Amino acid sequence: MGIVVVDPPRAARRLRILCLHGYEQDSAIFQTRLRRHMEALKDTADFVFVDAPNTLRPYDVDGMDNVARAADARAGRSLGRTLRGWYWPRSLDPEDVCGLEASIAHLESVLEQQGPFDGVFGFSQGKYPPPAVCPTRRICGLMAAVLCARLERQRQTPGGSATHPPFRFAVIASGYKLKDAKWAHVYETPIGTQSLHLYGVLDSMIHISQSMDLQGAFARPVGLSFLGDHFVPKSHEAVRAVQQFVEQFA
Repeated sequence: MGIVVVDPPRAARRLRILCLHGYEQDSAIFQTRLRRHMEALKDTADFVFVDAPNTLRPYDVDGMDNVARAADARAGRSLGRTLRGWYWPRSLDPEDVCGLEASIAHLESVLEQQGPFDGVFGFSQGKYPPPAVCPTRRICGLMAAVLCARLERQRQTPGGSATHPPFRFAVIASGYKLKDAKWAHVYETPIGTQSLHLYGVLDSMIHISQSMDLQGAFARPVGLSFLGDHFVPKSHEAVRAVQQFVEQFA
């Protein structure tokens, strides 16, 4: 578990963006997925990539290869790279998740030690089975929203212990609302962070209506749909849209 900071040469005050990778991934993978966006913003922003604190076990990982992964683990064979997640489901109906508290504590430590950050970029990346098979891959857009709401609530609470200001902006790809009743408070009031929401009209993992539902939880959202599946778009138009959104905060 680690933190990777990508800092181009500094000039004037630069934006700092906290980047949250997808389920079963890590900060190094996310860095490669955002390469075009980093290049477009190289004169404006520094990207800080953070690993999720939870190491997933074979039986935490949803998908068609669960049996094979479990068999490899029992036989002592390597599973390759470390699989990480911000949470995993204890049950799906009703939804009950584990590990989210540890992730929030970890990210609050990152905010205190590595901050301040101007914004957050969260997504779930890649093409995966439908939600009924693999429901937890929708995680990072959600994690960004939870963190935005938490920072705002800490700032608004009299005598609160906030050590980091609310984010000025958020970029969220393929996000959705967490249905676990323990976290319903996240959406009780509109999240004030200015946000850009990216969603593919062909997304087989997160239906566009789910991403628009999360978008509606923000007070000042901008939505951008693209012709594609479950990934952060890298077309010229999408990269330019993200660039223009972020640069307004520089």
